[in-house]
Amino acid sequence: MHRNCRGLGAEGPPSITITGNGKVFYTPDMGYIHVGVSSDAVTAAEAWQKNEAIVKRIFDALKDLGIEERDFKTTNLNLQPRYQHKKDEAPKFLGYTASYNLVVTVRQLNQMSKLLDRMVSAGANRNMNISFGYSRLDELMDEARTKAVTEARKRANLYVTGASPSARLGDVLAISDNPHHLQSPMFPIDARALSEGNASLPIAAGEQELRVAVTVRWAIDNHRIEP
Repeated sequence: MHRNCRGLGAEGPPSITITGNGKVFYTPDMGYIHVGVSSDAVTAAEAWQKNEAIVKRIFDALKDLGIEERDFKTTNLNLQPRYQHKKDEAPKFLGYTASYNLVVTVRQLNQMSKLLDRMVSAGANRNMNISFGYSRLDELMDEARTKAVTEARKRANLYVTGASPSARLGDVLAISDNPHHLQSPMFPIDARALSEGNASLPIAAGEQELRVAVTVRWAIDNHRIEP
């Protein structure tokens, strides 16, 4: 919480600045699966082709489960040479590694574990993570901001009227908030362990929290209001 009071000796009219915090809890209703594919080959073309075949299998598996293409997002493509390094020897060229990263938006959380299984079976083999989101983020933000402003005003009233019974809050002089992006933690998944498992991995989103801070500056009216 931030407090800043300015009196008559300071430049401008007396004022008080308070930062209020709003907190809301929510249960995620959507998720994200982050996966990568990596393939090694002697030539660059062969590495790309191997990766391409795996990615196509992953796409087919996702479509079979009803995931629309609008929910596929490529986040990285990379091709780099591989070398073997030994002490006191020149690097030995081994070939190329092609890599591809994909994020899949999952709009039905009960599909998460099945999708993970199918993507690993199709060849996903690196950088596997899951995260969660919420489809009505604007509603959450509005609720948290309302709570933050309410808290700020309550505290400002407490300080001003407590300091002087004849004082009250005046006009609002400024309002600002801290931009907030809903960021769920990433949960890593071991692709190898998943591929060797005998059952789907259970996924539980749980309850999560969103916080917003809003700073408001009020003028202080020091004139008693007669009944």
